[in-house]
Amino acid sequence: MPTGNPPAIVATAADPPAACGPIDWHAAAEGGSLAFAAAWSSLTGQSAAERAGSGWLACLHPDDHAALTAGWYRARTTRLFSADLRVRAVATGEYRWLRVQGMPAGDGTDDWRGSAIDISDLHQRLAGEGRLRAALHHRIRNAMAIIRSIARRTAENSDTVEDYRNHFDGRLAAFARTQSHIMRAGDQGVDLEGLLADALLAHQVGGRVGYGGPEVRLPPRLADQLGIAFHELTDNAVQHGALRRDDGRLDIRWSTAGSDDDEGGRQLHIQWHEDLPAGGVMAPVGEGFGLELLTRSLRYEVDATVTLDFADRGMRCAIALPLDDVG
Repeated sequence: MPTGNPPAIVATAADPPAACGPIDWHAAAEGGSLAFAAAWSSLTGQSAAERAGSGWLACLHPDDHAALTAGWYRARTTRLFSADLRVRAVATGEYRWLRVQGMPAGDGTDDWRGSAIDISDLHQRLAGEGRLRAALHHRIRNAMAIIRSIARRTAENSDTVEDYRNHFDGRLAAFARTQSHIMRAGDQGVDLEGLLADALLAHQVGGRVGYGGPEVRLPPRLADQLGIAFHELTDNAVQHGALRRDDGRLDIRWSTAGSDDDEGGRQLHIQWHEDLPAGGVMAPVGEGFGLELLTRSLRYEVDATVTLDFADRGMRCAIALPLDDVG
């Protein structure tokens, strides 16, 4: 019958790499050690004298002593010992996770036998999955907040149900496209050019648009806001601006300035220039959701500076915002 005293681990595996092989152990019920083998020393760097008795506990993570003791107390009833423990590896100085399991030897004695398997990779995967779940939870909450905001503001600025449906459908589709970009990009960040190209493609503006700039990768929160902004600007250009006419043109350029070491960090600058031929008249966008997003929401959500100029030949929009690090 095991006591609360932890046993010594006995290794029979060959010299272990960073991820060690199975380590067999053999312990007396009273917690005394029966034998040790070289693999334990290869993993921990302990000499025979250092690992004698309960000396092996020196390699155990300080926070795992309670789990070890609790495992032996449970084993009194269940006749099965199981605990996930961290053991310091001499090769790296880091702790490796071992899943230690055992049961009575069944040889007429009170001895216990078992094995310890390196599950460090499993723990890393589980930790990674936990981070992904947390990130997904955050993304879902953020997405729902944005959708509620779009629905509310669209309703406030729609005269009819049909008007609401048309505008909300377009904005929701734009937001969905942005989410697709975010999911595909992963940790690399959303490509600004791809995000813009999708907004233009959705409005079928064809060859009347030119755009370009350096490669820029956007973190999700910037992609969310710029994806909607590109939709609103393009929709306005098609409905009221230069692209409402076949001979109208649109030119979009972006650049970056500063560095992470500067006081203001890196900055992203976007220039949106619409151009109507001579005699064309620009029809300014109304005080609706689109203009509110550009002049208020971008400033509030991503600390952007937005300048709008409704010239006769076409609208000019300049957006400057801090370019957060991706990740």
